[in-house]
Amino acid sequence: MKRANELIPAVATHPGELLADELEARNLTQQTLATQMGVSQAIISQLLHKKRRVSLEMALRLEQALDISAEFWLNLQRQYDRVTAYHNAQKSLQKLNLPEPRQMKLLEAILG
Repeated sequence: MKRANELIPAVATHPGELLADELEARNLTQQTLATQMGVSQAIISQLLHKKRRVSLEMALRLEQALDISAEFWLNLQRQYDRVTAYHNAQKSLQKLNLPEPRQMKLLEAILG
């Protein structure tokens, strides 16, 4: 039987990290992408620096500009949120000093 902490990555990967890789691979600037997407360069910068989530609208704009499906971007965001929530809960539970079996049940509930 796998424990909850064996089910998810140790580090969450924000969609902005993959977007940064994509911009580099395509030799695109933030401003060029922003123009193609019809958003400000500041919005792209916030996404790249993990200060903005990928919303449905953002995913659709990324799909249109980069020809990478909106589902891909939304799934990345969902996984990032899931891993982040797990790690935040894990830290909180450790402070509460609950027995480990109880912590594992709570963490598994977070994973859904």
